[in-house]
Amino acid sequence: MALRLQLTAGLDILEGWADAATQAERNVVYEALFAVCDGSAFLVYDIFGDSADPGNFIVVVKTGLVLKVMVQRADSTFEIRYVGALESDVDAAPAPQESSSPE
Repeated sequence: MALRLQLTAGLDILEGWADAATQAERNVVYEALFAVCDGSAFLVYDIFGDSADPGNFIVVVKTGLVLKVMVQRADSTFEIRYVGALESDVDAAPAPQESSSPE
C-alpha cells in the first residue's frame, strides 16, 4: 500500500509560481502534487533525492519543469519547497562550461 501524504506548507510558493505559469504547466504540476499526495508519484515520475538535504525530493514533472518537495514520513505530510524550471532552482548544479581551446 502506498504512503498517503498531506500537503501542509508551501502553497505560497505554488501560488507565486502559478501566477506566471501557463494553464498547461499548472495542470501538470497539480497532477504531480496529487500523485505525491496519493503516493503514486514514485511510480509515475522521475524522482531524485537531495543528498545535501535529506527528506527533499525533486520530481521531474516534464522536461524543464520540476517540483521540489520535503517529505516528513513520521507524520505523513509534505511541503512544497520549489516549483519551476530546473535551471532556476538555487540547488541545481551549474551547467557545464565549454572549454575554449586555441586554434
